[in-house]
Amino acid sequence: MTPYFEYQYDDFNGITINTLNTVSSTQGFKTALTDLIEQAQADSKQLIWVSIPLSHAAYIPITTELGFEFHNCLTDEITLTLTLKEQVYVPFIPSYTIGAGAIVINDKQEVLVIKERIEKGSAYKLPGGHVELTEKISEAIVREVYEETGVKAKFTSVLGLTTKHPYRFGKSNMYFICKLKPLTEDINIQDTHEIEDAKWVRIEDYIQDETHHAFNRYMVKQLANKTGLEYLDVNKEGDRHPKLETFFSSL
Repeated sequence: MTPYFEYQYDDFNGITINTLNTVSSTQGFKTALTDLIEQAQADSKQLIWVSIPLSHAAYIPITTELGFEFHNCLTDEITLTLTLKEQVYVPFIPSYTIGAGAIVINDKQEVLVIKERIEKGSAYKLPGGHVELTEKISEAIVREVYEETGVKAKFTSVLGLTTKHPYRFGKSNMYFICKLKPLTEDINIQDTHEIEDAKWVRIEDYIQDETHHAFNRYMVKQLANKTGLEYLDVNKEGDRHPKLETFFSSL
């Protein structure tokens, strides 16, 4: 423990700085970080992690001056790492963004589709969007369907997934195709800034209408009658590494 840092040893023979306590000056921060680096080297540690919040952005140039490199960032925080030995494995560099789309079919064999405001043509697509940090896929897709259509639905299974590279900012994207059961059917768009229209369309009409996106039509054609991978709670009390979500085949 230093006057400025609270830290712990991690599973990769490294040090993770958990919090930055109140620091009187950038010079004080530099001195404390230099001391910690020397201590880590003396203890034969391989790696140091530090996350710097936006409120302490002045510390970023100090860390890079001492040899830290950027690892990942959020809107209000950046994480940097310092490798203390050669050929050190630095885990968990984020490489994928996660998205989800919904196939929602009612008892009339109609599929729920939306039209985004940025869409210049007349194409309709499946509702869906980005899975937020710490959010479950099954919860994210229920949220997205409600925000984009006003329809309340229940997650039932994962029907498939697809990946894309490159995506945004040089990362890859993984897109989960989910099946949901509608609990309501009235259209009442919540996110009117992003969504221009939402409606129910007969499955066959949607598949055959070439004004819609080809891949969305293909997904509906291939997956509308499939069962998919169902959610299974495999966690037990006291698990060291509990799973956020698990999807297994029901067959």
